[in-house]
Amino acid sequence: MILTTVIVDDEPPICEEIEYLLGSHPDVKVVASFGQPPAALDYIAANSPRLVFLDISLPGMSGLEMAARLSVLRYPPLIVFITAHPEYALAAFETPAIGYLTKPVTETKIAAVLGKVRGLAARPAAAPQEPSGKICVLSGGRIVPLSKEDIALVQVREKAVFVLTKQGEYAASLTMQEIENLLTAGRADGAAFVRVHRQYIVNLDKVVEVIPWFKGTYFLRTDDCKGQQIPVSRHKIGRVKAALGLK
Repeated sequence: MILTTVIVDDEPPICEEIEYLLGSHPDVKVVASFGQPPAALDYIAANSPRLVFLDISLPGMSGLEMAARLSVLRYPPLIVFITAHPEYALAAFETPAIGYLTKPVTETKIAAVLGKVRGLAARPAAAPQEPSGKICVLSGGRIVPLSKEDIALVQVREKAVFVLTKQGEYAASLTMQEIENLLTAGRADGAAFVRVHRQYIVNLDKVVEVIPWFKGTYFLRTDDCKGQQIPVSRHKIGRVKAALGLK
């Protein structure tokens, strides 16, 4: 079995060193390396490599955030973190990662983690991931899974995505579209989540007030921690009214 591998690190010499060390393992094939998370995410989503060596400190998006996004792919890769900061170990192991290497990366460290990777890769191929009952969010530098039924609202604000519950507001590493797909795909409870506006996804089960507005438009209020008024786009009014039993 060939372990197709991607390396993601914003320091080219580190990528080159890891690729060199992996070269002594004939069952590992490095197919690409990247210094920027967006390009790496696009490649991994399109090509489904088996293994990713992922730096935690990356420009624009941390390796922890990137791991959260990789975990929701239909065929998620095995992830090994690489970092110069041992204090990140606890946060790293709260992600789907299966290994953790501190810099400088050595042949001994590579050999040890590949032993674990081979054991996992040798297991029978798992069926494509089905949507789970949780959404991963960020809180205090850690990845926290939230139950979908606790989510009242998802909001885009200043190009960032936030998930709101009754208890608090959390940053999300996924895009609005990715979260909408996770909330609605293949699950009966997905019917409760409606993209009522390009900036808002609302859990209709959490709506506590419907506010009539100008020319037949509406605002909603959910039981989230902020209790803000949420606009409903005109083309979604019919669906929202039907779901809430409004005439």
